[in-house]
Amino acid sequence: PEDKFMMQVGTLSGNPIAAAAGLKTLEILKRPGTYERLFADGRKLMEGYADVIARTGIEARVVGDAPMFDIVFTGQDVHDYRSSLGNVDLLRRYGALMREKGILKSESKHYVSVVHTDEDIRFTIDAFAESMAELKRGG
Repeated sequence: PEDKFMMQVGTLSGNPIAAAAGLKTLEILKRPGTYERLFADGRKLMEGYADVIARTGIEARVVGDAPMFDIVFTGQDVHDYRSSLGNVDLLRRYGALMREKGILKSESKHYVSVVHTDEDIRFTIDAFAESMAELKRGG
């Protein structure tokens, strides 16, 4: 019989170190209060961002759920993929500004972690406010 090959990729595929890290992560997530804190911290960030957006008057929306959300630069409601694209030029500039201020975020989302502290949340909201002020000035 002919040998067949099927490519399979995944986050923890075949890597014992990644698998051990994944198991430890699951152990930590099972600790009482972990998800409550994760969601509460995410809500603090989302509310802080929404407040900054309201104060600066930049057309943007905070969308998603507390542990994983993003900013869409649009004045319209976000209800599907097409409306979630918003102004991609502003999104790219925003991402660069946040990185300059010490906030590493993916190109498309903010991920909240159980290791983030109240100080981290304040630092992030301050960096967001500075970034939005720069965008408002055309930076």
